[in-house]
Amino acid sequence: MKFAQGVIISTALLTSVAPVAAQSTAPASGVIKTSSGIDLVPSLQVGLKHDDNVVRSSTNEINSWVNTIAPALKATLVDGADSYTLTAALNNARYFSSHLDDFTDGYLEGEARISPASHHNFKLKANSSWLHEDRGTGVSEGRGLLLNDVTKYNSQLFDAEYLYGAPSSTGKIRLNSRYYNKDYDNFRDVTQYRDYDSTLFGGAFLYQTNGSIKLVASATTAEIDFKVLDLSGDRNNTDNNYRVGVEWEMSSITSGELKLGYQDKNFDRSQREDFSGFAWEAILVWQPLTYSGFDVATGRRAKDVDAVNVLGDYIIETTYGLGWNHQWSETWDSKIAYEYQTNEYNLSSRKDTGKVLTLELNKQLLRWVKIKAFANIEDRTSTLGVIEFDRNVIGLNAEFTL
Repeated sequence: MKFAQGVIISTALLTSVAPVAAQSTAPASGVIKTSSGIDLVPSLQVGLKHDDNVVRSSTNEINSWVNTIAPALKATLVDGADSYTLTAALNNARYFSSHLDDFTDGYLEGEARISPASHHNFKLKANSSWLHEDRGTGVSEGRGLLLNDVTKYNSQLFDAEYLYGAPSSTGKIRLNSRYYNKDYDNFRDVTQYRDYDSTLFGGAFLYQTNGSIKLVASATTAEIDFKVLDLSGDRNNTDNNYRVGVEWEMSSITSGELKLGYQDKNFDRSQREDFSGFAWEAILVWQPLTYSGFDVATGRRAKDVDAVNVLGDYIIETTYGLGWNHQWSETWDSKIAYEYQTNEYNLSSRKDTGKVLTLELNKQLLRWVKIKAFANIEDRTSTLGVIEFDRNVIGLNAEFTL
């Protein structure tokens, strides 16, 4: 399932407009309060970075300085136990030495949390995005130098969740559904084969023990439908996932979740190889000191193949991540994260290995100004040499709020 899974550390390492919108928050004094009860939180991120391998190529590497501008606006209305949020964001990047890689992404999301009674809780979310894939990633993996533009696409997501059970209830039932649609905008001779939509339904039972441990059992099923018949044949499939596990928050020192289970991915085309096997996801947060903490994350799943003309029905993705956050003073903090990921293709001996080290140093310069210096060191190896690359990115970001 392309849109519903992943490991938190790997998600945190990505740079896109969606995280910018979700993470741009301001202190209470930076909120614009209106007479209608709607609170507005505007923010602006500007940055300058240097990328020494823009298209992720093993030969003829392109390096460039990059200027980024990302404004965002979040509107929130709280009405008793209910709340409504609307977020809009843009992310614009200009490459000084490689204008083919310039892009402007857009993101719009609305969310409603409604509680008509203490034991009935609804969460509704919808978003529409206009995003891109960098040259050499996604559909253009290993072929970035052949393209004269980034790969652009638009997506829509509709998500609904219902939770039955009061906060003090021992047992709770959660039902959810999700629809996701993705359509590419350019290079249609290739990208048409990766337009798809997916419809997911799921449910979970949560049991609160006498202590701080919560037992969880869940099941989801997703229908993934590609809109144009692939050159190698139909790729439509049904992706079923079953998990049992625990969630815990024993104290301010440690919290996390561990979910183990079974994934069953069945293709409509009988000539394709189905996947049935072990899958998992785990997150551990350990904060031995109030100003310093560690987090560990890992996951395993079978996912669809993004690139076109690749031998494989699915990819087994396994990820391990480790992070350390430290608050040096009231205004200085740092983050270090390391991710190790393997992708194994079912119909060949191909195996890709990715390693990413991320370093961040943050300074709260003023109440309304935060500065971040960062470095990303990425190493990609593969049994398919054409997609191997090394990439180093260093930069400086500034976030402004009111």
